[in-house]
Amino acid sequence: DMALNEIRHDRLFALWPVALIPQTRRWLVENVQQGLLFDVQAGLRIEPGDEPVLSLGYEFASADVRILRTLPPVLQSDGHATISDFTYTLVLDEGTITAPQGGNIDVAGSVFKVPDIRMRPSTAEVTLRAESSVTAAMALLDEPPFRFLTKAGRAVDLADGRAVTLARMRIPLVPRLEPGKVEYSVFATLYDVESDRLVPGRRLSAPQLALTADRTGITISGPGLLGQVPFEASWSQPFGRGLQGISRVEGTVDLSPAFLREFAIGLPEGSVSGAAEAQIAIDLPPAAPGQFSLSSDLGGLALRLDAVGWAKPAGRAGRLEASGRFGSPPVVDRLLLSAPGLTAEGSVTLRPSGELDRARFADLQIGDWFDGAADLVGRGAGRAVGVEVGGGRADLRRLPDLPQGGAGDGGGPLSVTLGRLAISDGIALTGVRADLSTGAGVSGTFTARVNDTVGISGTLTPTAKGTGVRIRSDDAGRVLQAAGIFDTARGGRLDMTLTPRGGRGRYDGRAVARDLRLVNAPVLAELLSAVSVIGLLEQMDRAGLVFTGAEADFTLSPEGVEIVAGSAVGASLGVSVSGVFDFASGRMNLQGVFSPLYLLNGVGSLFTRRGEGLFGFNYTITGTPEAPQIGVNPLSILTPGMFREIFRQPVPG
Repeated sequence: DMALNEIRHDRLFALWPVALIPQTRRWLVENVQQGLLFDVQAGLRIEPGDEPVLSLGYEFASADVRILRTLPPVLQSDGHATISDFTYTLVLDEGTITAPQGGNIDVAGSVFKVPDIRMRPSTAEVTLRAESSVTAAMALLDEPPFRFLTKAGRAVDLADGRAVTLARMRIPLVPRLEPGKVEYSVFATLYDVESDRLVPGRRLSAPQLALTADRTGITISGPGLLGQVPFEASWSQPFGRGLQGISRVEGTVDLSPAFLREFAIGLPEGSVSGAAEAQIAIDLPPAAPGQFSLSSDLGGLALRLDAVGWAKPAGRAGRLEASGRFGSPPVVDRLLLSAPGLTAEGSVTLRPSGELDRARFADLQIGDWFDGAADLVGRGAGRAVGVEVGGGRADLRRLPDLPQGGAGDGGGPLSVTLGRLAISDGIALTGVRADLSTGAGVSGTFTARVNDTVGISGTLTPTAKGTGVRIRSDDAGRVLQAAGIFDTARGGRLDMTLTPRGGRGRYDGRAVARDLRLVNAPVLAELLSAVSVIGLLEQMDRAGLVFTGAEADFTLSPEGVEIVAGSAVGASLGVSVSGVFDFASGRMNLQGVFSPLYLLNGVGSLFTRRGEGLFGFNYTITGTPEAPQIGVNPLSILTPGMFREIFRQPVPG
C-alpha cells in the first residue's frame, strides 16, 4: 500500500514495475507528457498462482495528455484516474485541444478507458467530448484517422457556428498502431450554423443541425433556411474505395413565392400563392456539377397563369417533377408539371445570373383548347417573359375567359405558329403565323389559311372589352367557300372587322367585299325564278352575277349571327338582307329586298336602303341552307322604296 500527497508523473512511472500491466504503463508513459500527480493512492496484491492485482487512484493537474498519436494533445488538463477491477479509467475535468484551424476545443468530460488491462493486447475506449467552433470541430475531424472533410472533398471552414461533439473510439494498445485499426463513431450538434459555401451562391442558415460519422460515411441533417426558403434535409458522404468525394443531399423544401424570389424564377407576380412541400435529392460528384431531382404533389400551393386562363386552387393536388444539374448556369434537363387542366413537359435553361433564359415545353396541353409546344423566353430582370408557340392545335370554342391587359401590365411578346386553330364547328385556320404583343392587351399581325385552302391576313387590336380582329383577303369568294358559308362566290377582296361587345365570343362585326361574283347560287336562283327574272338566271349560270360592292353589319355570338344590315350591289342586281342564323339548329330567318336592273333602278336609291332600288321585291328566307323556304311579295315592286317598309316584318332577334 502506498500514499503520496504529490509526485511528478515521470517519477510515478519510474516506480511502476515494467512487467506490471505493461501495455497500460507504456500508454501512460508515451501519452501523459507532463504534469503533477497528487493524492496518489496505490495498492498491490500478489498471491501465488494468481495474477498480480493493482489498485491505483490519483488526480492530476497541468498535464499534457495525447489521447491518440495522430490527434493534437490535450493541453494543461486537470482530471483524475483509477485502476480498479482490472479497468483503467482516466477522466478529463478540464482541458483544451488547439485545432489546426478554428481555435481551441474544450474537451472537459472526455474519458480514456481500458476495460480489461489483462488483455493481450489491451484495447482502449475513448469518449471524447468537445465544444468549439464548427470550423475547429471540422478541422479536428479532418485529422487522422477520421479525414472526414478530405474524403468529402470539402474545406474545414465550410460553415460558421458552434459545435458540441461526442466521439467514441476503440484503440488497440500496440506499439505500431495503423489508422485503419481504429474504430470510431462521431455524433455532433451544430448550433447557429451559417454558410455561403455549402450551396454556392446561396446563404444557408440553421438553428441546429445533427452530424453523425463513422468509418462508412458522414451525415449532416436538420431544418434550416436556404436564403428565405425553409428546408429540412440531410447531406451524406459515404467512405470507401471508389466513393471518394461522392456525396448526396436528400430532404424537403417549401415551394412558395419566397422560393420563386430566391431562385429568380420569372413567373408573373401573383401566379403563385400558398406553399407546398417538395422532395429534393442532389448528387454531388467530385470535380463535376451536382445533379438534382425534385418532386411534389403541389398540395397547398395555388397556381394561376392568367395568360392562358388556367388556375389550380391550393386544395387540388398535382404533380411537379424536375431534374437537372448545377453549374454556371444551371440547367433543368426535365420539367414536368401536371395538374387539372394543364400538362407541361420540357426543359429549362438559366442565364449565368440565375435568371430564366428559356423554358422549352415540347409537350404542352392546356385544358381542352390547346395541345402543342411552346417556349417561355426570359427577357431580363423585371421584364415579363416572352412566349413562342411552336406548333400544335388550339380551339377558340373552348378557350376560357381571359383577363384583359391594361396599360402598364408589361406583358411580353407572343410569337405563334399553329398547325390548326379551330374557330367554329366548320371553320378552322391552318398554318397560323402571328407576331403579337401582350403589354396592354393583345395586338399584332397574323397570317393563316382558311380550312387549309385560301390565305388571309389580319391584325389584332386591344379594346376596352377585349381584342378586336380585322381580316383581309384577296379572294373573298374562296374565303366564304372554304369557310362553308357561301359556296357560290368567286373572287373579290374581303375586309372584315370584329369588335368585342363584352362576354365570350360576342362581337359587333362589319364585312366589306369588292368585285364579288356569284355563280350557281341556288337560293338567289329561287328568288329570281319566283319573279321570272330569266335573263339574270341565265347570266348567273354562265359567267355569274358581279357585285361591285357587298357589305354587312352584324353581331356575332356563340348562339348565332344577326345581320343587322347587309347589301350587295351590281349593275344587274341589288340585294339587301337582315335577319338571324342560329348555330344550334342550323336554321335561318332572313328578309330583304332584291332589285333587278339595279344600275337603272338604283337611280332612286337615294330614298331607299343600300342594295335596294327604287323598285324591288320584298323577300323572306327561312328553314335551313339545305332546305330553304323562300317567299316573295310580287306586289312590293309596285311600292316605291321610300314606302316599302310597310311590307317588312320586324328584324328577328
